[in-house]
Amino acid sequence: MPNARLPDIKLERVTSSEMDFTLLNAETSIANALRRVMIAEVPTMAIDLVNMEVNTSPLFDEFVAHRLGLIPLSSHEDDQFN
Repeated sequence: MPNARLPDIKLERVTSSEMDFTLLNAETSIANALRRVMIAEVPTMAIDLVNMEVNTSPLFDEFVAHRLGLIPLSSHEDDQFN
């Protein structure tokens, strides 16, 4: 790739569990790939099963259940639920 830019990463802050950095001169595809890897590696939990007793909203039960499943939940004990 003759026109490829070399990305620069400036580390702002590093701890044992967090890192702040600035990504400079990077192609959009490289930044997006890095974002996807970071999202995939963060342990999260999600709502999987929803049982509606009474739904008085104008929204369908399935729509509400789907939206609840999209909420990312974090926990210090998420490794117990694999």
